[in-house]
Formats: sequence, structure tokens, C-alpha cells
Amino acid sequence: MRGVFLFTGIVLLCVTLLTFSTSGCEKTAEPELEVGLWTCIGNGLSEHSLEISVKNVVESTAHNIVLTDITIKGLVIYNNRETAWNRDVEPGHTLIDCPNTLFLGFGPFTATMTVTCDEGVTATGTGNGLTLGPLIFVP
Repeated sequence: MRGVFLFTGIVLLCVTLLTFSTSGCEKTAEPELEVGLWTCIGNGLSEHSLEISVKNVVESTAHNIVLTDITIKGLVIYNNRETAWNRDVEPGHTLIDCPNTLFLGFGPFTATMTVTCDEGVTATGTGNGLTLGPLIFVP
């Protein structure tokens, strides 16, 4: 009979320890970002040249979005500068903003953009467009 009580006590102790050791360990989901070009007609010589969309597709806010890289393939001249939007993107919402760059070219182009946020999430996306001098068309 004493062995039954001892066994029951050990089982209860183990269950209690497991319950307390796993409570509070729920990990919040990291933001998941989708990056692309936003449909626009812009002027590459102004601040509203090329619009980039960053959509947060999970249930966690992305803080302080930074455009860490933009690469353009095509007959385009641009200056690549880091763009920190310092804005948060709530779950299900989209940030649409322009990079800190001048843009001039002729013909079709493909842009590849990489963004990151304070949570350490990095996302890359691509988009296509057409330039005619300083005019930019993104379908």
C-alpha cells in the first residue's frame, strides 16, 4: 500500500513539473512579409518614383521596415540608398512607399527588393515595369 502512495506521489509531482515548465512558453508568430512593386505611374526624378509594397501575412506586427537592397536589371540608372520607413505593418495590412532613390532609364526592367524588420525577418520580392526616361510604369 505504501508503494502505491509513493508511485502516485511521484506521478503527480512529474505532471505538476511538466505543467509548470511548459506554461508560458508559447512563442508568438514572427511576421511574414510579401514584397513586390505596386502598380503605379511615377516620375523617377521625384520622391514618388517606384512604389514598393510590403504586406504582412501573419498574425504578428512587423516593426520598423527597412529596404536593405534594391537591384534593377534593365537599361536603368538608379542610386541605391538604404530606406528606413520606420513604420509598423499590422497583420493583414500593406505598406506602400517609395525607396530613397532616383530612377532614370529606357525599356523594361525587373526590380528585386529585400526588406527586413526589427523582428529579424527578411523577405525578398520582384516586380517588372517599363521606363521611358524619368517616367516609370508598373502594371
